[in-house]
Amino acid sequence: MKKKYINSIIITSLFLLFSWLYAKDYVSFHSEEKLKQISQEQIKNDISAFSLEKIKDIENIEIHKTPDKNLIKTISEKIKNAKKRIYIEAYIFTEKDFLSALTKAKKNWVDIKIIMEKNVYKAGNINKKAYDEFTKNKIDVIWSDSSDYSLNHSKFFIIDDEIIISTWNLTYSAFTKNREFFLFISDKNILEKMLTNFNLDFAKDKKYVYDDNLVFSPFYSRQKIEYLLTKAESEIDMYFPYFEDDRLQNMLEDKIDSWINVKIVTDKQNENVKEFEDLWIKIKVLPKYTEHAKVIVIDQKIAYVWSINFSKYSFDENKETGILIKNENIVKNLLANFQEDFK
Repeated sequence: MKKKYINSIIITSLFLLFSWLYAKDYVSFHSEEKLKQISQEQIKNDISAFSLEKIKDIENIEIHKTPDKNLIKTISEKIKNAKKRIYIEAYIFTEKDFLSALTKAKKNWVDIKIIMEKNVYKAGNINKKAYDEFTKNKIDVIWSDSSDYSLNHSKFFIIDDEIIISTWNLTYSAFTKNREFFLFISDKNILEKMLTNFNLDFAKDKKYVYDDNLVFSPFYSRQKIEYLLTKAESEIDMYFPYFEDDRLQNMLEDKIDSWINVKIVTDKQNENVKEFEDLWIKIKVLPKYTEHAKVIVIDQKIAYVWSINFSKYSFDENKETGILIKNENIVKNLLANFQEDFK
């Protein structure tokens, strides 16, 4: 009897010790799981209400393309002339003029925050020099959280009240050798959402921001692109460097079967060219430049410019940023470039 009593005390003591040591982690884990369920449910609600009609016409927007070395100077001047803030998410950051401009902006007491990817695919230490330069000059820089995303592949600036969303990395070759597209946007609603998105990322808080014009991976980029492709009635024009997503490829095949005109401009290193040709998809390799842009135009009406590659990682595991555009001039500009590159 005494032995049973002692065993009971030992078991009770161990249980209490376990509870004291691990209760916080247990509650935290289940709270996070509950938050994930709530977020997934909210994403479903947001996406179910999404439609082409809800994409707003952004008026204060400019488009630029590369190769164009002058864009380095343009963006550097925006950085040096900033009055209140410069927030950056960058996958690769090696461009020296931007490093110098940011150092000068810091001396003017501008609020600078930078999120960089530490584990760039096949180039692990490529960002270390920039990171060290920023920390030396007391610029607030952090590595993105690898526990939240496979990679932070987003590419955008917020300079005062202007947003620059693009397909580019912050490298010299992006401006001199690549086909890329830049959007300069001054819109209060987009600014508010992008600031919220950046602040969450900087706090390493994996919550999502929803807006009908914006697209964020891994939260709802796949749902939006699949919706857009299903809605195409006559034409799909696409820039991408490579394609590794079976679901989206099947959707393009279905569109070809429905007599939708699908045209693609891709990079010379894309290994899927023959495969797409066999599917009767019209595909052209960009001969002069490295094709790094990620753009879709649907029915010559709606454009999609983003950091997202056509791969499972980009849609479902990376942090990525993009935007949907109805602006007639921007869409016309993209189509004119596409038609020139498609020749």
